[in-house]
Amino acid sequence: MSRTARAASTLAATTAVAGAATLAYAWFEARNYQLRRVDVPVLPVGQRPLRVLHLSDLHLTPRYRRRVAWVQSLAALEPDLVVVTGDIISHQDAVATVLESLGDLANLPGLFVLGSNDYYAPNPIQPWRYLGGPSRPNPHPVELPWKDLVAGLTDVGWQDLSNARTRLSIDGRELPRLPSPRR
Repeated sequence: MSRTARAASTLAATTAVAGAATLAYAWFEARNYQLRRVDVPVLPVGQRPLRVLHLSDLHLTPRYRRRVAWVQSLAALEPDLVVVTGDIISHQDAVATVLESLGDLANLPGLFVLGSNDYYAPNPIQPWRYLGGPSRPNPHPVELPWKDLVAGLTDVGWQDLSNARTRLSIDGRELPRLPSPRR
């Protein structure tokens, strides 16, 4: 085998191994849900800690049963407040899945805002587009049932902080006025 053919063969094999490793990592990462604990010392000294469960980027669809079970299991953490910061759904039929996934969490005080994926279905992933500069809006976006999502979450008593502010009382403790995220 010539030196050039050997180099081409080595390059092809290395590229195939790197591609397979990247796909394996992406598969693992998409199923490796993360729970991080952080202490934020903002309450007056002597007050019982406030346990906040922050959920983000769930991208739920009806077929993500493992993710639904994981979200339901988070109620065992016994949070005082649940905060969800967008990209909750990624499918036309996901609102019922979201409400199911909340399980016992729906009985707790909750706040939420929507993300871009709650309004419009995501496009199929095309990684090479990231190399071509800023992304462009989808010319044919598929609207998701975000109004049903908002209705479902507010029906369980959670507050929509999309472009809003609120006061919240938990365990008799009045929290400072909570601002709306900037848009």
